Amino acid sequence: MLDELLIYDKELLIYLNNLGNSQFKTFWLFVTKFIYWVPILVLVFYKIYQKFPKKQARLIIGYGIVILLFSLLIVEVIKIGVERMRPCNDATVAPFLNIIIQPKNYSFFSGHATVSVALTSFLFLMLHNTLPWIKLLVIWPLLFMYSRLYFGVHYPSDILTGIIVGILIGIAFHRICNARIVKLRIY
Repeated sequence: MLDELLIYDKELLIYLNNLGNSQFKTFWLFVTKFIYWVPILVLVFYKIYQKFPKKQARLIIGYGIVILLFSLLIVEVIKIGVERMRPCNDATVAPFLNIIIQPKNYSFFSGHATVSVALTSFLFLMLHNTLPWIKLLVIWPLLFMYSRLYFGVHYPSDILTGIIVGILIGIAFHRICNARIVKLRIY
């Protein structure tokens, strides 16, 4: 059964990867780099600082930064432990992919999906009542994740696992941060 799932995973990747058109390569190269999303995150953090009392704002922003680091750490540790070859480097899959970039590290599971979903989930849960436009931030992980399939550097199961882990991290940190904010209100 696991073998069948892995075959389906490869077939789905090949299908999704081949939906992309190489003329959009520059756009996807832009989308896939975290550094280009930093201005949006800085804007979100600035809006948090404007809208919330300073102690709460610093706490939310601080937890957001910790989520980024924590998510990356978890992903890298698991990638090293699992050592799943990226599809762009797998001789059984690569000939069927449009390969534009070819990282040499491991595939399972997607750091792009995990980090973007963890931070977006956390920010949505913390801010959706106060900053209703925060739900637009979901565009970030969606584009970020598809870029990884477009480049053939992750299997769909890598992305799905990253989504699940990211949501769990976002929820956990939301609960922790909320408890700290309640404690701040008491004192």
